[in-house]
Amino acid sequence: MHIKQKITPKSRHTFVGTEFGGLLANKKSNTLSIADKKILKAVGSKIRQIREKKNQSVYDITGDDLLIKSRQHWQSIENGQKNINVTTIFKIAKTLGVKPEDLIKDL
Repeated sequence: MHIKQKITPKSRHTFVGTEFGGLLANKKSNTLSIADKKILKAVGSKIRQIREKKNQSVYDITGDDLLIKSRQHWQSIENGQKNINVTTIFKIAKTLGVKPEDLIKDL
């Protein structure tokens, strides 16, 4: 099987041609499964629940001098719209004064 790859500078798409035909693939695919989206929503809800239990607003825990700077970023996490990484989980846990595992247990 012979594979050719051509990356155009004007797009993030790659054309991969094989002897069986071509395939257009987006190099930066952020497509999440329905199951993944449910997990993100559950984690976000848990984060919101912990924050509200501590009587903190998004304004109280975000800002230039804090671990999570952007209110919009925090809100998108709570709404299950951001696929967060491990370091962000640790930052959120520290901000809320809980253990990282508290954010994902009992989902």
